[in-house]
Amino acid sequence: MPPISGQSILVIGGLSGIGFAVANLALEQGALVSIASSNPTRVSNAVGRLKSAHQSLPESHIKGFTIDLNTPNVETVLETVLTSVTSATKLNHIILTAGRASMRPLTAIDQPYIQNELHLPLIVPSLLAKLAPRFLEPSYKSTLTFCGGRLGTKPSRGWPMGAACSAALDGLTRALALNLAPIQVNVIHPGATEMELWGSLGGADRQKTREVMGPEDVAEAFGYLMRDWNVTGASVHPSGGVLLQ
Repeated sequence: MPPISGQSILVIGGLSGIGFAVANLALEQGALVSIASSNPTRVSNAVGRLKSAHQSLPESHIKGFTIDLNTPNVETVLETVLTSVTSATKLNHIILTAGRASMRPLTAIDQPYIQNELHLPLIVPSLLAKLAPRFLEPSYKSTLTFCGGRLGTKPSRGWPMGAACSAALDGLTRALALNLAPIQVNVIHPGATEMELWGSLGGADRQKTREVMGPEDVAEAFGYLMRDWNVTGASVHPSGGVLLQ
């Protein structure tokens, strides 16, 4: 497969977990990486960690930006960050890994909760896709990649909206692949992956899951999609075989 060395990549949600692992992997392969998230202090810390891990690269290879996706004017916020990131050159790849865990059983959901749950997994990807053609190279070598979850294929009790959003993201991805061609649009649905989003989950359960899949493992799937120019509209499941159980 072709290398991504020298290519420009934006990871939205790149402070920890899968997003940070994707940024680290891209830097290992010589890419120019920008990460964006909501907390300025944590963005600065993440950039510092990446620079420390890749001291052989010029500092210009690693940049950080602040973006708040949980706002009603999220389209304007996305446009502002994309404009800043591409001040010198257009992007080759945009990756969206930002997410949150907000589990509620069916008996506890209401309309405001449902509307709020749709924001990150569906509204943000849709608006990002609307803007992306202005900031990506108009080529089949350019990619827009989302991060979902396995609930759309294998639901769990207690989180019906998680399953609905994950399944809907599959359909959205296929439609966007048609509308944004030649830019490639794909979605990755990891299984349980050890990351900060888990919050208080720890101990033996956390270690057991990390032994099955860490964020570095999932990052390899993102790296593959950036390098394979023959994949679009695809749902990739690096889920450790959980869909078979």
